[in-house]
Amino acid sequence: MKWIGATLLLLATTPCGLAQDATALKTRLESAQQRSSLEDAALKPWHLKLTVHLFNEKGKPTGDGTIEEWWISPGHDRREYNAGAYKATELRDDDKQYRTKGAGTPPYLLSLLRDQAVKPIALEKEDSSHAELRKQTIGKVPLECIMLSQPIKRLAFAPLGLFPTYCFEPGKEDLRLSFEFGNQTIIRNSIGTFQNRAVGTQVSVLSGTGPVASSEVVKLETFTPSGDELAASGEIGELPLSPVKVSSGAIAGKAISQPQPVYPATARANRVTGTVVLHAIIGTDGHVHSLRIISAPDPDLAISAIAAVRNWTYSAYTLMGAPVDVETTINVNYTMQ
Repeated sequence: MKWIGATLLLLATTPCGLAQDATALKTRLESAQQRSSLEDAALKPWHLKLTVHLFNEKGKPTGDGTIEEWWISPGHDRREYNAGAYKATELRDDDKQYRTKGAGTPPYLLSLLRDQAVKPIALEKEDSSHAELRKQTIGKVPLECIMLSQPIKRLAFAPLGLFPTYCFEPGKEDLRLSFEFGNQTIIRNSIGTFQNRAVGTQVSVLSGTGPVASSEVVKLETFTPSGDELAASGEIGELPLSPVKVSSGAIAGKAISQPQPVYPATARANRVTGTVVLHAIIGTDGHVHSLRIISAPDPDLAISAIAAVRNWTYSAYTLMGAPVDVETTINVNYTMQ
């Protein structure tokens, strides 16, 4: 099945099906999460190598490289990033984490590509969302998409993709496509099996309809740990646990660039005002790595806020002299002038 090049303007699609059994849908997602996760104590240690490709906003290549990982057990692994301008080693050993000194958090797209190979479905343990089934046909391919919706005032039917969404072929558990909040669309072009788990062997990441990154699995095999995989060299420094929770006011003071959101015409015409509150993870590179809606007075304002905030940048937040990821809230205010 070929997915690259499909038109994926999912926010504008019209649903052709809706299921009411939210509990069954969440159970299906949990089953799919387990089937696609390589971070499981039941698995033998594995060695993964990805080739990665990065593109600019015009779809032109900007860099190639590799991501390599030696996984021993949950919380014990070694990761090597060598792509574009970013080169770093990361070690995890129980509750301690180490990284090459002077290197910040891996850029968002590299982290995303790694996660798509290792754990593409990340469900929150305490999740108050409501699972909805939307049947869609995308590029002539029928899909069953499960969206984890949050309530928004005056929104009876959320546009597909406004919240985290995972899509499958009918009756199957292998994830084929996912997207959330209009940030990126992630397509698993091909899927292989390793230790009875479904692994995306070719993954494309699109923004709008153009590619921004892709990856291929070139090695995935079991190995016998020698004990040297987690040995820290002199260039490795221990990191504080992150992300660190920071107040919205404190992180606002670290802002470098904040392009203003566009006030949606429909919201302005209806004189809709209020504050969109977003949960955000901001990386040491100063970019927003993830967004989740906490509350919004209107769906159009929510979409407008996300479109703007995902492009905001910040100076690095430091703890114990080292840059760390930040977990915070961002408030976007809409008032009539």
